[in-house]
Amino acid sequence: MLEDLDQLADRISKLVGHARALQSERDLLKSQLQQAESDRDLFAVKLAGQGEQAKALQTQVSTFESEMAGLKAQSQAKQAALQGSLDLFKQEQSTLQAQLESRDQEVVRLRKATESAKERIEAVLERLPGAIIEEQK
Repeated sequence: MLEDLDQLADRISKLVGHARALQSERDLLKSQLQQAESDRDLFAVKLAGQGEQAKALQTQVSTFESEMAGLKAQSQAKQAALQGSLDLFKQEQSTLQAQLESRDQEVVRLRKATESAKERIEAVLERLPGAIIEEQK
């Protein structure tokens, strides 16, 4: 019977050792769980902060897109106005070029007419009595 008691004492000692090991493992797991919950809470706070930051950035992006659309519309309007002015100036330049060519043709015609008149006057002057002949000069 003593042997049975010794075996029972050994088994109880092993059981107590095993219970202590389980208790120690439970305490370690409980500590790890608390650390994991603490990390989770920290990450939740960070995530919420980043969510707010993302919303703020999205608002800024929307604002910048609106401004960019407005500036693009202004740029297109200015470009259209400048294109209109350019077309007007090209048309005016074309008109002035045509007038210049017309004036140049008129000048050429007038020079020819002047030359022709000069020749006729010289011919008339040569036929007048007392005219000096150019060869005698």
